[in-house]
Order: sequence, then C-alpha cells, then structure tokens
Amino acid sequence: MGLFGSSKNELKCKKCGTVLSDPERLKKHQEKAHGKKKEICRNCGTEFHSYDDLRKHKKNCK
Repeated sequence: MGLFGSSKNELKCKKCGTVLSDPERLKKHQEKAHGKKKEICRNCGTEFHSYDDLRKHKKNCK
C-alpha cells in the first residue's frame, strides 16, 4: 500500500478526513480535534479537550 492507500483497518474522520488505524484512536482524535465540550480542572481552571488529558493533568496539579 502507498502512503495514501486504504486498508480494511483504516477509519476516516468524517469531519476532516484524517485516517486512523483503529476505533479508539478515531474517538480520541475526534474528541481532541473536533470536540466542543471542555473538561476543566477544578484546582487550577485549565481546560482540556478530553477527560483523558484532564486525568493525566490532575496527577501533577496541586
């Protein structure tokens, strides 16, 4: 397959056409790149595009 070839495993974002290899990566891409909802840290007020990013941030935010 070439760089732009398609495979059965590839999933395409309907909003921007980004091609990803599995459903979980597509979901995370859509949350970060196109998500409207923001997750906010209660300690410092920093905004995140996904709960995963907020969770990682909380480990170091005091």
